[in-house]
Amino acid sequence: MEETIVDQKPKLGFIGVGWIGRNRLQAVAEQQIGDIRVISDPNTAYAEEALQFAQGATVVNSFPELIKTDVEAVVIATPSAMHAAQSIEALDAGKAVFCQKPLGRDAAEVKAVVEKAQEKDVLLSVDFSYRFTNGIKALKSVLDSGELGDIYGVNLVFHNAYGPDKSWYFDPQLAGGGCVMDLGVHLVDLLVWLFDNPEVNEVHSQLFSKGKRIQDIVEQVEDYAVAQLLLNESIAVQ
Repeated sequence: MEETIVDQKPKLGFIGVGWIGRNRLQAVAEQQIGDIRVISDPNTAYAEEALQFAQGATVVNSFPELIKTDVEAVVIATPSAMHAAQSIEALDAGKAVFCQKPLGRDAAEVKAVVEKAQEKDVLLSVDFSYRFTNGIKALKSVLDSGELGDIYGVNLVFHNAYGPDKSWYFDPQLAGGGCVMDLGVHLVDLLVWLFDNPEVNEVHSQLFSKGKRIQDIVEQVEDYAVAQLLLNESIAVQ
């Protein structure tokens, strides 16, 4: 007797359906790879717009309400400062988590999230999407082949030409940082991934806001940054 395999899609909850969250929700709906059950966003217009792509979903008013539902996984796309706490709350409830970057505002927050996922034995992933672009995958293949020889210098640059366009980006309490926190993490992730998790020996960096050096990282959000990382194999990264 043949065994019948049921293709059961994961039951998903989405918290934060602004531009990034809504586009991610739309992609899941169009590709039919998940059962979108619950949506939550403090902006009711965003939630209503998201319902166009998940008409059978329920809208709830808060993240704790979402966590109490029967969703199996949570997709988080809220302001950066909320990521760690919301990820931990979801993981603690046994929900898998796919979180918009950054996972936390500092090493301690990220460590706490990872440890919670390990403790609960629940899946955790972060949206480091550039790893999956064709160009980066091709570069990884070339680097792994060794055909470029010894790499002693890498120059990574990110220009944000489309924003930021939300007021919370400029609020340190919500953003947790500026361009480094929002986009620089992609460059750090690519460095780590492309070069197989190298050890970083030294970091020299400067942060700027409106053309002047940052004086208070608690009260100011950087809009320009430069950094040099010296790796364990004498690779200089800027």
